[in-house]
Amino acid sequence: MFSIYFNPHPALAEYVETICIMGHEFKSGDYLSPTYTYMPTHTRFLCFYLGDPIKVKKGNSAFEKRARSIIIGPQLTPVTLDLGKNHLNLVVILKPGGLYRQLGIPLKEIVDCDFDANHLIGNEIGEVTENLLNAPTNESKNEVIQKYLLAKVLKLKAALPIDLAMSDLVMSRGNLSMDSLAKKACLSIRQLERQSLERIGLSPKYFARMIRFSEAYKFKERNPHISWTQIAHLFGYYDQMHLIRDFRHFAGVNPSMLREEELLHSVRFNALDL
Repeated sequence: MFSIYFNPHPALAEYVETICIMGHEFKSGDYLSPTYTYMPTHTRFLCFYLGDPIKVKKGNSAFEKRARSIIIGPQLTPVTLDLGKNHLNLVVILKPGGLYRQLGIPLKEIVDCDFDANHLIGNEIGEVTENLLNAPTNESKNEVIQKYLLAKVLKLKAALPIDLAMSDLVMSRGNLSMDSLAKKACLSIRQLERQSLERIGLSPKYFARMIRFSEAYKFKERNPHISWTQIAHLFGYYDQMHLIRDFRHFAGVNPSMLREEELLHSVRFNALDL
């Protein structure tokens, strides 16, 4: 498994966090599994699948194939991914508010949904995907996507103070008070709630809760030997039961059901930090 990160052009840094290209050829007997459960995360991104088609399973439904380029709305529930045998993926990881600024669609309208990017952005994304498929190196793939994003900068929705405030909330791992967040956003609590639903897709309190869970879960993936009690303390939970309640809410299971052996075979544990 490999993953390569590229810094965005300075003109993109206001709304793009980073660009990542990751890939792996799964073989019989491989220590990594191409199928894994992806937990809810506060991060929004635009994905291009350049290898085998990806398949997604939600709940008890069957696996369904997805388009080569997809946009994922605010995720509330776990999904199971099948990456196929030859996986190659380019991900544009966006800062808070970045997806709204790009699409111009209130994110509260696309909660727990994913879409063929052609349907939300237009046929131009098909040309970008084709150019990515034809680009011979990871560096040239990065050049293709950054050129496309730079051409769209002037069409973005304007940045607002709430976007920076939400980035600060992410940096705090969800541990800012709503009063502090509203002050950073130059908004009343009521205005903060309204703009958060539009630009993030979730209420600010729920977004903070998701950030804390997501960061704690990723930390456990990277450090499977660390106990949940220690993680609860590190990430600002009142106690272990507080963490367990959030884990049940977002993951649908108790933390004890997440086994160290499974984490060691996880693609996400070994590659992508989203």
